[in-house]
Amino acid sequence: SPLGTGMNDTVFALTTLPSGDLIAGGSFTTAGGVAVNRIARWNDSAWSALGSGMSSSVYTLTTLPNGDLIAGGNFTTAGGVTAR
Repeated sequence: SPLGTGMNDTVFALTTLPSGDLIAGGSFTTAGGVAVNRIARWNDSAWSALGSGMSSSVYTLTTLPNGDLIAGGNFTTAGGVTAR
């Protein structure tokens, strides 16, 4: 499969970074067999975690013109930092 073995639960949102990497957000905790917490990066060959991830589901993603990634959802922490 072009995106590896996929996720173990629902993907609700996708966006791309300026580098071309794909970011997926949802209620999944694994991506391509890699442990992730509801957000993951695809670099055209493998999935990886984005830091320690989110404490709950990610429902929307966007990338700002400067490359910053914005996520919205039910989470209260992002990367271990309070984010409501």
